[in-house]
Amino acid sequence: MSPVIDGWPTCPEHGPRWRLRRNAPCADVAIERDGRVLLQRRGREPEIGKWEWPGGYQDLGESPAMTVLREAREELDIAVRLTGVLGVYLDPWWGEVVQVTTFVGETDDEPRPATDEVIEWGWFAADRLPPVGEIAFGYPARLADWATGRRGPLLPGLGG
Repeated sequence: MSPVIDGWPTCPEHGPRWRLRRNAPCADVAIERDGRVLLQRRGREPEIGKWEWPGGYQDLGESPAMTVLREAREELDIAVRLTGVLGVYLDPWWGEVVQVTTFVGETDDEPRPATDEVIEWGWFAADRLPPVGEIAFGYPARLADWATGRRGPLLPGLGG
């Protein structure tokens, strides 16, 4: 049995081995139309006013694909068709790290934000993205991958 130090099970050689904290997975979606991507400005802290795309924490029992479809509806009132996977990313989040599954998708709808989570939205071409200082944490890498045309297939268990 590992000793407990400061409330955490601890290995005598390596220190704390795990922390029993919430580490919910997240998912988001790069929504494309006519070679552009849909970005929204965050309406909440952290990083209020910075650009991102729809996404959030997965609910218990929810797949990453279900998460992005729900989040796009909640944040922008749009329906999304998933077309691929951009990648899986690790983002810093208030001193922790979250795992984000990022999809690529399409919509025929025009966004109608109905929540305080979104200040504004816009369509951006790869060569006309906002400056890095105006992009929310984690998104510079995802936007760079999107701009290169990186895509993977939808896979069973993720949304395919």
